[in-house]
Amino acid sequence: MATAFRILSTRLGPVGIVAGERGLRRVYLPERTVGGQRRRIKRAFPDANERAALLPRVADALKRYFAGEAVAFDVPLDCDGASAFERAVWSACAQVRYGETATYQELGERVGRPRAGRAVGSAMARNPLPIVVPCHRVLRSDGGLGGYSGPGGIAFKRRLLEMEAAARRKKRC
Repeated sequence: MATAFRILSTRLGPVGIVAGERGLRRVYLPERTVGGQRRRIKRAFPDANERAALLPRVADALKRYFAGEAVAFDVPLDCDGASAFERAVWSACAQVRYGETATYQELGERVGRPRAGRAVGSAMARNPLPIVVPCHRVLRSDGGLGGYSGPGGIAFKRRLLEMEAAARRKKRC
């Protein structure tokens, strides 16, 4: 399969996914319009073709996630171009379950680099697969939100964490 993309309609706006031969390559967080999302994807992947049926399980999981449902992702990831350290950090981050958080330092410890909090933060900032690799669940050691490079910045990170916390509270009732 050549590089392909799909735009999903979610409660928070159109979300884009891009996949190649080896798996999911990119997740684009909600955009205001489908046209805006399509332009964003085509700038990064000019040769990608739109496929309405691309990765149906991933698409369904993302739609459910943005509807406030707890989901887990099981999809091959194509992290071509990432360093070994970034891949290790993203893999550790992917283990942080829905509604839970970890710190940059904890992720550093999980990958054998306990003093690499800043490097972990840099890897999170380069994460091409937000939500699937849930970098929004990674906090500073003091409990602060830290950074968020996705559209909407810290406000969007807070919104995602609040949505997950609300879903967990509902599930317990």
